Amino acid sequence: MRPTTFLVIRYKTLLMQRLLDSVRHGYCHYTAAQVPAEKALAFCQKFAERYEVALNRDQRAYRKRLGKGNARLILADLAKNGTLHWFLLVSDGDHPARQMEPLRDALESSTRIRVDDYELLRLPRDRNHGGGVRLTWRMTNQRFDTWRAAVRQLARSPRAEQEVQAVIQSLFKTPGFGATRVQVGKLVATLAREWERAGRDPTALILPAALPYVRRVADDDYTVIDWFKDQEEMKHGQSEAA
Repeated sequence: MRPTTFLVIRYKTLLMQRLLDSVRHGYCHYTAAQVPAEKALAFCQKFAERYEVALNRDQRAYRKRLGKGNARLILADLAKNGTLHWFLLVSDGDHPARQMEPLRDALESSTRIRVDDYELLRLPRDRNHGGGVRLTWRMTNQRFDTWRAAVRQLARSPRAEQEVQAVIQSLFKTPGFGATRVQVGKLVATLAREWERAGRDPTALILPAALPYVRRVADDDYTVIDWFKDQEEMKHGQSEAA
């Protein structure tokens, strides 16, 4: 794989799925930051040379048999501000990134991977679903508390009936991973309880049955060179408009 063929993720749910996939497959140590457009191609080349993030499956398997670690580089353009977010994920075993990067443990509570207001974590699985543990995403405590305060305030607002459906639609845009579905269910229950307590018209509160599970999203065939060209075109367009 050439560094210029690295994919750039443009959708939050896809990024969350690929990060979860990587940690599930043993890439449990990571570092993350951003790189501006003008440095993106050189950055990918440097990481390919330094950390061998462009190896194919057979090459990774060979390194693993030797007891060496492997690395993955995940790129994402979520902010749409001319910078790429990047995540370097490293598996167990000897690897140069362990000496050269400030790696954190993705499964430790204090160093979890975050995407916006969501964090990746390990939770126990219900016995009815096989027991053990599972990886999932959930809102951070701060984000959940903000939502809870918002739905309580909404129920007391003089414009509650006019605003409630927009708030519900926003809440149900939450990516439907296992833990986020539980959180949305709790927020919906809080809203319904506060709505009734405030004496609101029950027919004005139209709630979906549940937040749908997130579907498996296919990789988007959009490479870092495609992204770089788009950034250059936008920059050129902005300079002409000025």
